[in-house]
Amino acid sequence: MSETPSAPEPYRVSYSGRVREGLRDLAARAKARGLGRQFLAALKGMDRRLHIYPQFGQPLRDLELEPAQVWIGVVQPLIVRYILDEQRRLVMVAVPVVPLPNSGLDP
Repeated sequence: MSETPSAPEPYRVSYSGRVREGLRDLAARAKARGLGRQFLAALKGMDRRLHIYPQFGQPLRDLELEPAQVWIGVVQPLIVRYILDEQRRLVMVAVPVVPLPNSGLDP
């Protein structure tokens, strides 16, 4: 009997407190502008990609002290910058997520 292939282990994703606070502010702004559903769908899509395939974005640079890279990714209308540590299967989002220009979520 052959074993069925198991799904790959998801990446652990960590959001800083500053990022979480920024996302709450963006969510409130989106809701006030009638874009709540679109924002929520983009947020869920971003989080899913970061857990399953964080390489969806583009690498910006290697970190000097850690074997990790800084990446940027877009899930319209959101731009996320994150650190990807492949060895530990860890994604760290420490810089607030920002909206694309002219997305309706600009301040």
